[in-house]
Amino acid sequence: MKSIHKYAIKPMVPNEVYTDREEFLTNYYDAAMLAKTRRSMSSLLLGMRRMGKTEIFKRVINRLFFEQDHQDPNAAIPVFYQFPDEPITRESFALEYVENFIRWYVAFKLGDVSILSNPEEIDELLALIHKHIPITPGFSVAISLLKGILKNGVINPSRKALHLPRTVSDFDDSTIIMFIDEFQNVEKL
Repeated sequence: MKSIHKYAIKPMVPNEVYTDREEFLTNYYDAAMLAKTRRSMSSLLLGMRRMGKTEIFKRVINRLFFEQDHQDPNAAIPVFYQFPDEPITRESFALEYVENFIRWYVAFKLGDVSILSNPEEIDELLALIHKHIPITPGFSVAISLLKGILKNGVINPSRKALHLPRTVSDFDDSTIIMFIDEFQNVEKL
């Protein structure tokens, strides 16, 4: 049976089985909404493996993605990043993180989850952006950083990548909600 639900990131646990988590879902969603008014703080969801942290993230991200007006300049833009299980270089991480950020940003702004995986090539993604997205001062920093990393012209790209969401939101006075999963894998960089 095909699901009729829309997902930016598909939950793995069926709704019928996923119970007793509404308080967490509501708290994180409400915190994201409060962030738009600058009345929220960073939150951490900590627990043992296989306890459902990622599932909570996915469900809150989907609500943020589909229950807001994508054209609203005050919307809270959800971005999901999962640190990889395998070791990668800092340069590879920086490229992956920045591309991922840009894809989520553009997907939200256009209300099109397919952008999270397509177009595959970065040049095509940049062409799509220039055709369909107004380039704000903050978002231009993201594009510039991506291009600089691709040309190996950025000093300490992983550090700049990690600061990118804050840089974009500060320049544009916007709200970006970062969901970082498998953070313990940061030691593999």
